[in-house]
Amino acid sequence: MTSCAFVKKDGLDVCVLSHPSGATAEVYIYAAHLTSWCTADGGEQLFVSTTAEYGGGKAIRGGVPVCWPQFADRGLYKKHGFCRNSDKWTVLRTSTEPFPCVVLELKDDEQTRAAFPFGGWTLTYAVTLDSPTSITTSMSVLNQGEQPLEFTMALHTYFRCASASSVLVKGLQGLTFEDSTKGGERAVQEEDGLPISGEVDRVYIDAPSKTWIIEGERAVQVLKMGLPDAVVWNIGPARAAELKDLDDWTKYVCVEAAAINKPIKVAAGQSWSAGQTFTQMASSDVPSS
Repeated sequence: MTSCAFVKKDGLDVCVLSHPSGATAEVYIYAAHLTSWCTADGGEQLFVSTTAEYGGGKAIRGGVPVCWPQFADRGLYKKHGFCRNSDKWTVLRTSTEPFPCVVLELKDDEQTRAAFPFGGWTLTYAVTLDSPTSITTSMSVLNQGEQPLEFTMALHTYFRCASASSVLVKGLQGLTFEDSTKGGERAVQEEDGLPISGEVDRVYIDAPSKTWIIEGERAVQVLKMGLPDAVVWNIGPARAAELKDLDDWTKYVCVEAAAINKPIKVAAGQSWSAGQTFTQMASSDVPSS
């Protein structure tokens, strides 16, 4: 049965999307945060730390944090922006046809303008459970202010894995990346598949639309739209203790659709849209290089 239902979890409102196949997703209204995506076979595809904090201005450790209007500390504003820990998100609408979907909305106010000096914008974020094995998150920014709007961003997805050391991230060979573990030093990836060994923190510039996360016989394809860059991140063992809300660094790999190298600019009276679709598949179905 297709449905969009609201429940309480961790003291917060959550929209539960259900697909006729049995696939489900859970979206916290707080921070517009997708925390669970289970495919029709019942397998959870996203990682959320058991020590994650919910509400109270905290960012939920795991799932898909919306990092907007700034990625990391690359700029003048708050690290990773304010969307990922905002309690000002509201439900704009839900639908069940053709697929279960929830659309959330965030508007500028006095508090956001103090942190990000732009007014007149509206951010909408939609999560759609569009097949037994896929889910789409999409966002749009409408600028109804009097000046151009400029931002960077990332959809900071934590993918679940049995062990990060057994994961390969494929689709990035030959790309230039900035290595944040080496002060932003630029290099070109030579490997066909990137192994997750120790701390990995890379920003890939002008990455292709498709990337694959492969672990054993299982894979997830990440298809990004309107976001030119990509990030691969795992904090590794040496620094894991720095994150008090992370219970196990070995159980996730972040592969993020992003716009980092060149800020997105939205002229007054204009809008911008982007998104990503995740599809579970067999690793044997991942295209060879």
